[in-house]
Amino acid sequence: MGAGERRIAAGLARFFPTDSRRVPVSIGDDAALVRTPGRGQLLACDPVVEGVHFERGTSFYRVGRKAVARNLSDIAAMGGTPDFLLVAVLLPDGFSAGDRGALFRGIRAEAVRHGCLVVGGDLSRTPGPLTVVVTVVGHPGPRVLTRAGARIGDAIHVTGPLGGAFESGRHLRITPRLDEGRWLASRKEVGAAMDVSDGFLLDLQTMLRASDVPGAEIDAASIPVHAAARRLSRGDPGRARSRALGDGEDHELLFTVRRGRALGAGGPLAALARRPVGRVVSRPGLWLRSEDGSLEPLQPSGYEHDLD
Repeated sequence: MGAGERRIAAGLARFFPTDSRRVPVSIGDDAALVRTPGRGQLLACDPVVEGVHFERGTSFYRVGRKAVARNLSDIAAMGGTPDFLLVAVLLPDGFSAGDRGALFRGIRAEAVRHGCLVVGGDLSRTPGPLTVVVTVVGHPGPRVLTRAGARIGDAIHVTGPLGGAFESGRHLRITPRLDEGRWLASRKEVGAAMDVSDGFLLDLQTMLRASDVPGAEIDAASIPVHAAARRLSRGDPGRARSRALGDGEDHELLFTVRRGRALGAGGPLAALARRPVGRVVSRPGLWLRSEDGSLEPLQPSGYEHDLD
């Protein structure tokens, strides 16, 4: 660790809030020592990369908030609570102290908002784009939701409207559904859950495969289309629906409810989330059911990194 990196790290140790009872050893040592509630831990790690997850010219404060929030959304999908964050930042050449400060203010603001603590990480230079990697450590409630809990006959739900997130800038204003996730995990009628990040259909297909069930039907009239998707589609309902099914970056929760069961009353769910958008079926593949009852196949769409 060079002198400049040491100076910045020492400054960050003062910058980020801490709690000596929960974090006996924090930023500045080789590793953090943390105390977590319960017996298990939830761990998630996602990067944010310039040119992939945000465009050049984006507010670095917003980038910092997104880097934290998208990881907290993964914890929300499992019904957990975030406790601690590790943050690794790869700074491109010419990245100013002011920009760095804005980035870390965004990280701090999102961590404080959700009651978790930044306890360490790393700083480095890179010839490539700005990259922020956040690792979140959290704890589960009495029950952990997974992608593998869907069954044939389950109703399919989503916690909020979908589509148009990136073009409208909503991908920089993620609201992790932590309260909703914890409530869903407390309900025996809820089978599976996951974060919608790559696109509703692509993530639904991932859930079906994890659950070893063959297919799903989506009701065309029930797809929750975000106002941004409608606006970007210039009044074309088919295009707006396609955006809702495939755009990604929504970070709502996709979940299933057991056949013949109703969601319990109360809790933090919006009215939209209580209305099913489809069902898990024995017919292989993804299908769109029109209002007249006809079915047409759906091709999974969304965002996948080309890693070949």
